[in-house]
Amino acid sequence: MHFSAGIALCEAAGRVVTGIHGQPLHTGAEGLVVTADRETHALLLEMISGQEPGPGGSDDASPSR
Repeated sequence: MHFSAGIALCEAAGRVVTGIHGQPLHTGAEGLVVTADRETHALLLEMISGQEPGPGGSDDASPSR
């Protein structure tokens, strides 16, 4: 729960805070997305969804053997 204070501060400042897939907080442990406004938040989530390998997928950035 070491993120709780930071999340509370961000929300109190009016920032948009969700899980990395746009889900409500505390519904997964994959990461957080915090932005100043909803428009930026939507753009960032779109960028993230285009980069993620998805569950069980491989990371294209990892070196090939």
